[in-house]
Amino acid sequence: MNKQSIVTPRASRFTRRQVLAASAATGAALALKRPALAQTPVPALWPDAASIPTNLAADASPRFRAVAEAAMEAMSSIACPGLALGIFADGVEEHAVFGVTNLETMEPVTNDSLFQVGSISKTFTGTAIMRLVAQGKLDLYAPVRQYLPDFDVQDGSVAARVTVHHLLTHTAGWWGDAFFETGDGDDAVARYIQEIMPALPQLFPPGMCPSYNNAAIVTLGRLIEVATGQDYRSAMQELILDPVGLSASTYDPARVESGSYALGYTDSPAGTVPQTPLNFPRGIDPAGGLWSNTRDQLRYARFHIDNGATQSGDRLLPAYTAELMRTPQARFVEISNIAVGLTWFLQELNGVHLATHDGHTFGQHSSLMIAPDEGFAIIMLSNIETGGGGADPAVLQTAAKKYLGFGEEAVQLGMSGGPIYTPDPEPLMLSEEQLAEYAGRYGTPDLVLTLRVEKGQLLVTFENPEVPDLIHGAVVAPPNKDVPLSVVSGERLVIGDYQLGAIVRKPDASIGWLRLNILTLPRLGAE
Repeated sequence: MNKQSIVTPRASRFTRRQVLAASAATGAALALKRPALAQTPVPALWPDAASIPTNLAADASPRFRAVAEAAMEAMSSIACPGLALGIFADGVEEHAVFGVTNLETMEPVTNDSLFQVGSISKTFTGTAIMRLVAQGKLDLYAPVRQYLPDFDVQDGSVAARVTVHHLLTHTAGWWGDAFFETGDGDDAVARYIQEIMPALPQLFPPGMCPSYNNAAIVTLGRLIEVATGQDYRSAMQELILDPVGLSASTYDPARVESGSYALGYTDSPAGTVPQTPLNFPRGIDPAGGLWSNTRDQLRYARFHIDNGATQSGDRLLPAYTAELMRTPQARFVEISNIAVGLTWFLQELNGVHLATHDGHTFGQHSSLMIAPDEGFAIIMLSNIETGGGGADPAVLQTAAKKYLGFGEEAVQLGMSGGPIYTPDPEPLMLSEEQLAEYAGRYGTPDLVLTLRVEKGQLLVTFENPEVPDLIHGAVVAPPNKDVPLSVVSGERLVIGDYQLGAIVRKPDASIGWLRLNILTLPRLGAE
C-alpha cells in the first residue's frame, strides 16, 4: 500500500491564498489535500451582509455587534453559507449564528448546529493527555515505546527514542500528513498506529524543530487508549466531554446526522460546491474528528481560562498543568511570533498572551482564540473551505480591537493570517553563485517545491505530482509557475512582502531544511 497523500492547490497562478494552503497556514489545518467535489455547483450566495439570515440579538453589546457585522461582511465576500460566532468577555457569553447549514435545504444555522472543529480537536487530545499525566498514568518525557512497545516509524532508531513531549509539540520529525482509512471500528486508531505509522519517513531528527504533525497527534490518541483501556471516543467522553460539560460535542457521525449539522462547502471558480465525504476516517479522530458548537467551545475555552477548573467548580487539571500547555516550547519559524506549546499555538501581541488553534476540514473552518489573562475567548465556526482562513482575519482583527484594546494597525492573529513577515530595509544583494547555494528541491511525500536561479533571480515552483490517495483517488495538481524570491537577513525567503520560509543548516553548515511556516521540508537534493 502506497502511504502518501495529496496536496491540491486551487489555481496555477501563485497567490497569497495558495501559499497559505501549501504551507498549512490555516494550520492548523487538518488536511492539505482536498476532498472530491460535487458535480453541480451552487449559485453565488449572499449579495451583501444585509441579506444573510441571522439571530443576532437586538440587545447585543456594541462590541459584539461590531464583530458580528465583520463576520457578515466576510461571509458575503467569501461566499460562506453559514457561520456561528461566540465570545466570552467580562464573565458574559454572547452568541450569534448566520446563514445556512445546507444550501439545498436552506436550513438555517442555529445555536445547536454542529460544525467540524477540525484541528481544534488536537487541543482536546492534548488536554486528555495532560489529565493522564497529572494522574500518573503517563510521563510527559517518557519514550512512546514505554507505553507502545511495538511502536514503529520508518526510522526505527527514532521510534525507540521519541517521547510523549515530542508528540505534543510537533517535534517528532516524521512526515505527519498521512490520511488513510483504517475502518470504523473501535480499533481504528490502533490500526492506524500498526498499519500507517511504520511507513512514515523521517524528515528531521526528533526535537530539532516543530513541524505540524497530524500523525503524532493520532499517536497521542493511541496512548490515551492504552492508558485508559478504552477506545479513543469512549476515553474522551470520560476524560473531557462529560466532566467539562460539553453535552453537544461528539465524535460520532450518527449522532451528528441525527440533529442540525453543517455541510461543508468550497469556493471554487464554478461557485460554492458541497464537499464529500462528511467525516474524516475514524482513525484520525485524535487529530480532527470532533463536532461541536459555539456554546460547547466557549465552555471548553473557559475551562482553560480557569486553568483546568470546570464551571461547576471541579478541578480536572492542576493549574500548573494547564499553564504548562500554554508555555512556549519552540517556534515554528524562529522569526515569527507564533510559538508552539503543548498542542496550543501561542502568541504575545501588544502585551496580550494568546492561545489559539484553527481547524480546517472537508469544507469547514474553525478558529478558537483565548486570552486567559484577560478572561476572553472567541470561537468562530464556518462551513466554507477557502484555503486562507476564511472570515478569520477580519473577524479576529475586529475582536482584538473591541475587546483587547488593540489599535487600528493590522495585527497577525493566530495561524489564519499566514506566515509572519518582519520587514527588512533591503533584500540581500547576492550573486548568482551565492543564490545557487539555495537552489534545489525541498519536500515531503505530498508537498515538494523547487528553488532555482535564472538571470540573477531566485525562483520557486511548487511541484504537486500525481500521488495515490486511498480516500479520494489520484489527483493531478496544476503546476505553480516560477515566482521570484528575495533572500533577507537570517536566510529568510520572501515573496514580495510575504514571508515564505527560512533556511535551516546542518552542523556542517550545508543546507538541510526549509522551514515553511508550520512545516519543515528536508532538502531532497541540489538542483
